[in-house]
Amino acid sequence: MKKTERSVMHIKQYTAALLVSTLLAGCMVGPHYHEPAANAPDKWLSATSPENAQAVSEQNWWEHFGDPVLSQLISKALAGNLDLKIEEARIAEARATRASARADLLPTVNTDANAERQGNRLAFGNAPFDLSKPFNTFQAGFDASWELDLFGGKRHEIEADAAELKAAEATRDDVRISLLAEVARTYMDIREYQAQLAIIDKTLAADQQTLDIANQRFKAGTSPGLEVTQASAQMDQAKSDIPHTQSLLTQAEYSMDVLLGEKPGSAHALLAEAKPIPVPDKNLVLAAPAQVIANRPDIKVAERKLAAATAQQGIATAAFFPDISLSGFLGLLNTDAGNLLRTDSKSWDIGGNLLWPILNFSKLSAGLDAANARQQEAFLTYRKSVIAALADVERSLTAYTKQQEEKELLDKTAEENRHAVDIAQ
Repeated sequence: MKKTERSVMHIKQYTAALLVSTLLAGCMVGPHYHEPAANAPDKWLSATSPENAQAVSEQNWWEHFGDPVLSQLISKALAGNLDLKIEEARIAEARATRASARADLLPTVNTDANAERQGNRLAFGNAPFDLSKPFNTFQAGFDASWELDLFGGKRHEIEADAAELKAAEATRDDVRISLLAEVARTYMDIREYQAQLAIIDKTLAADQQTLDIANQRFKAGTSPGLEVTQASAQMDQAKSDIPHTQSLLTQAEYSMDVLLGEKPGSAHALLAEAKPIPVPDKNLVLAAPAQVIANRPDIKVAERKLAAATAQQGIATAAFFPDISLSGFLGLLNTDAGNLLRTDSKSWDIGGNLLWPILNFSKLSAGLDAANARQQEAFLTYRKSVIAALADVERSLTAYTKQQEEKELLDKTAEENRHAVDIAQ
C-alpha cells in the first residue's frame, strides 16, 4: 500500500473515531417539555341531570336536523370556504418548515467547479520562485459539510417546528368547527326571517279583515271612525316590519355567500324557497369537562404553542455551547486546465471547525431571558384558554337549559292562544 493511501486511511479512521466519540458525548441541553394538567372539574356546574356528564361524540351533528339544504350548505362550505383554505396553506408551510429543520441534521454535499487566476501580493525580490507572478487554478469536485448537533439546538428546533405544525392543524380544526356552526346559525337565521315574513303576511291578512269589518261597522253607524283609524294604523305598523325583515334576510344570505367562499348572490338560489326552521331529532348530550378540554382545538393550539415555546428555550440554551462542524473536499485540482483530468490532479482535504461564543454572552443571556419570558407567556395563555373554554361551555349549557324551559312555556302559550282563537271564531 502506498504511503499516500495509508495516510488517507489513517485520516478516515481518525475522523470516524472522533465523530463517534463526539456523538456519544453529545447531549440535549435545555428544558424537556411535559404537557401541563388541565385541572378540569369532574362535572359541569350547569348540568341538570347525570347524563349531562356522559361522553358522547357527534361529528356530523347537522345530520340530526334532517335538512338536505343544510347538509348541502355544509358540504359546500367545507369545500370552498377561504378561511379553511388559508389554514390548509399554513399547515403546508409548517410541514415544509419542519422538513427543512430535519434536513439540517444531515450532511450537505455540493458539486463545485471553478477556475481562478490570481497573483501573490507579496514579492520576495530575487527569490528562486517568483511568487508575484500570476497563476491559474482549476478545480472540480464535491464539497461536503456536516454541522454536529452535539447540544441539541437543531433537535430542539425540530421539536418547535413539529409543535407549530400540530398547532396549525389544531387551528384548522378550530376554524372548521366554527365554520360549521356559523353556517348552521346563518341558515337558521335565514329560515327564521323567512318565517317572520310569512307571519307578517298572515298578520296583514288578519289586519285587512279587521279593517274591512271596522269599515262596515262605521258605514252601518254602529261604531265611530276611531275604530277604522286604529285598524288602519295597526295594518301600517305590520307593513313597516317588512323592509327591516327583508334587509336582515338579504344580509344573512350575503353572509352565507362569504362562508361558502362564493360570489354574492350564490346562496340565494339555494335558499329562495322558504322552508320551515329545522328541528333536530334528538338532544345532544354534552361530554364530561375533561373530555371537552382534551378535544377542543383552541386548547390544543395553546398547548402546542407552549410546547414550541419550551423548545425555543432549548435552542436559546444550546447557543451558549460550541458549534462543531466537519468539512471535506474530493475532486481534481491543477494549475493547468489541460492536465485537470490527469491522475496526479486528484485532490482531497478534510477538516473540522469549532465556533464558540466568548464575548457575546450578554446577548445570548438576553436571548435566553426572552425565550423564558415567551415560555411563561405561552403557559399563562394555555391556562387562560382552559378557563375560558370551561366558562364558554358553562355559558352555552346555561343558555341551552334556559332556552329549553322557555320553549316549553312558549309551547304552552301557543296552545292556549290556539284555543282562544277557536273560541273567538
